[in-house]
Amino acid sequence: MRRYLALALTLAFVLAQAIPALAQDKPVKVPTCWMDSSEAFNIWYAKKKGWDKEEGLDLEMLMFGSGPAQMEALPAKQWVMGGTGVGGVLIGGMRYDISLLAPAIDEAEVNAFYVRADSPILKTKGFNPAYPDVYGSPESVKGKTILLTSQTTVHYIVGKWLEILGLKESDVKITNMEQPSIVAAFEKGIGDVASVWAPFTFTCESRGWVKAGSTGTTKANTATVLVGDKKWCEANPQLVAKFLRVYFRVSDVMRKEGPSPEMVKAYQEFMNDFCGTKMSAEDAKKEMEVHPRWTLAEAIKLSAGDNDSPIAKWQVQAAAFFTSMGRFSPAELEKFKKTDLVTDKYLKIAAEKPLP
Repeated sequence: MRRYLALALTLAFVLAQAIPALAQDKPVKVPTCWMDSSEAFNIWYAKKKGWDKEEGLDLEMLMFGSGPAQMEALPAKQWVMGGTGVGGVLIGGMRYDISLLAPAIDEAEVNAFYVRADSPILKTKGFNPAYPDVYGSPESVKGKTILLTSQTTVHYIVGKWLEILGLKESDVKITNMEQPSIVAAFEKGIGDVASVWAPFTFTCESRGWVKAGSTGTTKANTATVLVGDKKWCEANPQLVAKFLRVYFRVSDVMRKEGPSPEMVKAYQEFMNDFCGTKMSAEDAKKEMEVHPRWTLAEAIKLSAGDNDSPIAKWQVQAAAFFTSMGRFSPAELEKFKKTDLVTDKYLKIAAEKPLP
């Protein structure tokens, strides 16, 4: 009897030690924010592969229509990290106390504005010699209706376009729409210019509409970035680093494999399952090509110097521009300049050991 009692006590002790260990191994649920665009693929693919679990995370993916919409959800703690564009960074940095954790995607060929093939805007190219590949003149653009998603990257490039031509927003009619609605409206003859990001750029091109300008041709330095709630990140640096490791693990795979048949198929599934968009293999390949990922090492280099880093300077340039267009007040701009927005500390923690 004593022998059985001793065995039972031993078993109880072993279980008591094992249960906390099992609890520690349970992945930490982390809500993240995304839009229906390429940057979300990394986490979608990582979850499919179980790579977030390997880092001890259970990443929840939440969809938002734009960067500003993401930021409006931050005070309610709907998310703590995620991916966004220039609009999200500016609103988040000025009003919601975010940290820019890492640059993720070079947007030089991601965003563009289109006109119909018979548009008078196409009669002039290189009106401003400093921008030889930009179409339009003050006379052909003034008074036109431009469809865009307000305070996002596609708004930024339109603003740069107007500046290049010596115009102001008050010289045109800006109509704010979500991206899918822009394409649908333009097809029905609404508006004179449609400013969109990929993959809607492919739809525009398939309709025979002509690219009048882009992020690259207007020299609007922008990037898709990873951001986080500053207080949460400061309290959970290891979780932030794990999130970055998951993200850049996929970026590494994409850089090494390129648009391989396996990756193209996965990208098509992502667009259908997460973004709700059916995409051909050809367009999926284009999507991957126009959204080049930075590696972890490259992200650290772009973020080096924190608020004196290249990525930080791009954000200040965008903030100054939107302020000049009346979208933000001078006081908000000054606050943005003084905000400790960019940090490379979490990237450096993530890089302490090689990615799998």
